[in-house]
Amino acid sequence: MDIAGIRREVDRRLDPWSEQLGADRPGYTNHCLRVLTLCDRLAAPHGFVATDREEFLTAGAFHDIGVWSANTFDYLEPSAALATAWLTDNGRADLIDLVARMVDQHHKLRPAATPDDPVEIFRRADAIDIEFGILGRFGVPRSTYRELSRDLPDAGFHRRLLRLGAKRIRTNPLSPLPMLKW
Repeated sequence: MDIAGIRREVDRRLDPWSEQLGADRPGYTNHCLRVLTLCDRLAAPHGFVATDREEFLTAGAFHDIGVWSANTFDYLEPSAALATAWLTDNGRADLIDLVARMVDQHHKLRPAATPDDPVEIFRRADAIDIEFGILGRFGVPRSTYRELSRDLPDAGFHRRLLRLGAKRIRTNPLSPLPMLKW
């Protein structure tokens, strides 16, 4: 799927949350688009296009939405619940377990599965974007990430995460990053 098609699919899923996302909508949308584009890159050696598959589009759009919909930095469960509702409402309950794992494990610090598994492809793609393509790139060239970031600008997304993280550390010093998993 081309980037315009991916954007339409992400927008279709995020439109009900426009008010909650507010000024963060462009940054979050571009984060979702960067992650999904990276999923395509990481899935290609395994013989498929991630953005042609519902599980990637749904996990991509909803994976962090709980930050805004539930107003929490402990957002994995609320994000997975919204993805589950989307899948149920759109006749794809068969994907609930997979998408819930994709959302739940996307901040896992160690591999979540084998490199060809959708859960691991999604985890790696999100890690590349969260780390600005600096640390683990999983074979994606730095120039590819720079180009992707130029085409889909950050629009304050990482800055917002840093502010929310700092607030979480002040209010919950014993659980500063609840979304991280071993």
